[in-house]
Amino acid sequence: MIPLTPARVFLFFFFAAIFLDRPVVAQIVPAPGAKLNYTQIMFEHPQKAGAPMYSLEISLYPEDSLFKKPVVRLKDSSAAIMVSNLEFGKKYIWRYAGFFIGKKPAWAGPYIFETLPDPQKGLFRARVLQNEPSSGDGNLIALDMADKIIDRNGKTVWFMPPDTAGRPGNTEPLPLINDLRVTRTGTLTFINGTNAEEQDLRGNILWRAPLPGAIADINNAPVRTYSHCFKKLANGNYMVIGDAITYVPDSVLGIGNHISTGIAGADSAKTMVGYEILKEFDGNGKLAWSWSSENYFDKDELKALVSSPPDKKVLSLIPGGHMNAFDVDEKNGFVYAGFRNVSRVIKIDKTTNQVVCAWGRGMSYRGVKNGEGFFSKQHETTLLSDGSIAVFNNNISGKGAGPSASQVGNAGAAHLVNSLAGPRGQWQSEPSSVVVFSQPSDSGSSQVIWKFDCMLDSFDNKSFRGGSVNELKNGNLLVCMGTVNRIFEITRDKEIVWSAVIEKYRTYDSVWQPVNLFKACNISSLYPCYFTVQTNADTLKRTSGSFRFKIFNDGTEDDSYRILVTSKGGYKKEFETEVLPGHSSTRVEIAPDKPAVANDKLEIAVQSVTNPDFKRVVDVEYLR
Repeated sequence: MIPLTPARVFLFFFFAAIFLDRPVVAQIVPAPGAKLNYTQIMFEHPQKAGAPMYSLEISLYPEDSLFKKPVVRLKDSSAAIMVSNLEFGKKYIWRYAGFFIGKKPAWAGPYIFETLPDPQKGLFRARVLQNEPSSGDGNLIALDMADKIIDRNGKTVWFMPPDTAGRPGNTEPLPLINDLRVTRTGTLTFINGTNAEEQDLRGNILWRAPLPGAIADINNAPVRTYSHCFKKLANGNYMVIGDAITYVPDSVLGIGNHISTGIAGADSAKTMVGYEILKEFDGNGKLAWSWSSENYFDKDELKALVSSPPDKKVLSLIPGGHMNAFDVDEKNGFVYAGFRNVSRVIKIDKTTNQVVCAWGRGMSYRGVKNGEGFFSKQHETTLLSDGSIAVFNNNISGKGAGPSASQVGNAGAAHLVNSLAGPRGQWQSEPSSVVVFSQPSDSGSSQVIWKFDCMLDSFDNKSFRGGSVNELKNGNLLVCMGTVNRIFEITRDKEIVWSAVIEKYRTYDSVWQPVNLFKACNISSLYPCYFTVQTNADTLKRTSGSFRFKIFNDGTEDDSYRILVTSKGGYKKEFETEVLPGHSSTRVEIAPDKPAVANDKLEIAVQSVTNPDFKRVVDVEYLR
């Protein structure tokens, strides 16, 4: 056997690039020569018609170019296999073979790729304190302000690729990203500075929200920005929070003397007030729906807002409600949004744009108090599968912080004044918590149906901002504590089954420091939506009565598939499969009721219901 030296491997790829047919090369994943910023990788290769099984081998390169001691050796009936736990900063070589009864495997390949070095190796760690093996189904966790995705052992499996536009190899990409999520289609969404983006795993931009526009007025108000929360919806649209600025005349608010915001350029007869716009865009960037909080607060509430500026050292000094989260009930047409500064959650009817329900201090539903005392300075607003709502309750209130109701001049706004008290005063001792509350009923108001005080151990239990709550498939909750660098998974019986602290290494004094997170989101894998189609033959006799193929759901989430089978002879069959669990397959049999014509072929188009843009087409030719 001729040794596979680096020079021979180079010649192989050189001639392969010239002679191999493009569609075949396109099915080799990862592509030869790829440099990946993740270590959970989907390997895909061309099918060999009729092969009941495939073998995949991966070795280090050039140490084991002959596959004497592969680091991975797997067998699977699908032509796509997900491999986890590879290492960063390594070169790998891989090959595959189809197995047929009575024949020796014929290896195809080899192909070489590499994983990039982790720029934060030795400078970042997710220190896992508890990890129950059978605890849940959120196998990966996205950490937004750490720019990483980790597994449940705390190991990094994806990092934000280095900026190729001027900062290659930068060890701390700036600005830090907010609200990092792996979508149900296997892409990434996040807010990066003023941009709201969707990217693939390698950092290629797939979608970007239209650039925020400036507010044109005499005061040269700051441009609008995107912030806090950005989601790709099940219908393929995108929703994001946009921050905006307006100036309210002090005469409208009835304020005798202008209260300075500390913002340069503010008109002495006006007060700068922040507001938010929820924007939903379609895939082409066209605005599909929007809602603005500019006119949501009445005059008395605005008066209270500008008379008691937001929390110093925590937030911007611009007064406003400070919307920091939303969730969407796509089925019933509602959006739930939370305002931190006023400790309030609202429910918006997308059809009418009216607020149909609100929870928080001073709120009522059908004349009855609703949400009074449930939370204070909350973050995140999550609609759970049973219709209840979860928030991360920072639980911040103060004593002697901010003006009294009499100072504001309107007793009706007293509840808002009290809710605006912040870290300028003395913090109360109650810990931050997770709160789940019900929708109001026809006969009564909402109730707290589940609560957990975040007093886990000797760690800090008080978060001043940030935090998130995500529901896993098994009903458990993944909780991020925001400014407390703690993430944990908890059952509805209040048992902690996974817990970790997030830290970074400070080189100048060799001390591990907490990493404050905005949110943490769970996902089953980097490939929630992925499938392949395999036929039992490449050709058919014109007299064949039936034809079979299999659909493999190679992803980790449930999916179903739309199938269209056509031929030039006039045959057409269109149908949809039942839901197929992740890592499973289904067999489909087609029996054309029309005879094939000369040079005819069957075209099988299979489309994911989860991701309609993901389609595979297989042709099967009839023999003459």
